Order: sequence, then C-alpha cells, then structure tokens
Amino acid sequence: MLTVHKMTLLALLTAAAVAGRLAIHGMNIQPATLIIILTGWFFGWKMGAAEGMLTALASDLFLGLGYWTLFHLAAWGMIGLLSALIPHRRWLYYLWLFISGFLFGIIMAFSYFVFTENPLTVVGLWISGLPFDLYHAAGNLIFGLVSPLLFKVFANEANKLRKHTAQ
Repeated sequence: MLTVHKMTLLALLTAAAVAGRLAIHGMNIQPATLIIILTGWFFGWKMGAAEGMLTALASDLFLGLGYWTLFHLAAWGMIGLLSALIPHRRWLYYLWLFISGFLFGIIMAFSYFVFTENPLTVVGLWISGLPFDLYHAAGNLIFGLVSPLLFKVFANEANKLRKHTAQ
C-alpha cells in the first residue's frame, strides 16, 4: 500500500510540475522547480531527486530531447535531493528557492562543454545566461509567495506516508 501511495503521489506531483512548465514555457519562469523543492523538503531526498528527474524527462519529451536532457536530469534531480537537506525554516526555504534558480543555471552551463573544451568559453556562455537564471530565481520566489497554501497539503501527505511506514 505504501509503495502504491508513494508512486501515485510522485506521478501526480510530476504531472503538476510538467503541466506548469509547459503552460508557462518561454521566459524560464515556471512552477516546476517549486514543486520539486517542496517534494524534497516534505518527502525526503529520494522522492525529491526522483521528482526532479521525472519532471525533466517528461517535460523534455514534450519540449524536445537533446544533449541538454542529461543536464536537466542532473540539475533538477540535485535540486530535489538538496531540498531535503534544507531545515524547515521559512527564510531558508525562500533563500533556497532563489539560489536554486542559479544552481540550475550553473549545472546547465556544463552542457556547453559539449561544444567546446575551453573553460573560458563556457564561463562566458554561462555569464550570458545569467539574466535567464535571474528570471528562474525570481520566478521561484514569486511562486514561493503562494506556496504556503501548499504546505498544509504537502504536510498532510507526508504525515500519511509516515503513518504507513510506522505500521
């Protein structure tokens, strides 16, 4: 029962993250990162990492698979994993929402090594992408302002999973 509950929850959260990314695709402002962070924060590093990787893979199936997909998997998977390590303090949560937008960009910058071996070129390309990382970070904060409404839903589900585990 616990496994089915976890898998269903993960599938629903992934569907919500993918739908959010597809609905607002374009300026690098979308709720997918927020959902990934909340998943890691409330359900632990395994579900957070799985949520991040599944969101990346499923959304790239719609938006286009390519060399960048592995970096999407790594970036959002890492964000989901690290979210589980963030203490449950509201200010740390908001700080992590902002930082994760830039972390995503740094990890994605490693994809430029596919085209060049020159680290200076990669750094230059990463710097040129900083405005998009800022959009990502700001978007995370904007979505984060409404996320306290989701805390109760996520906390209730996390409690249900803990009760099933304890039995």
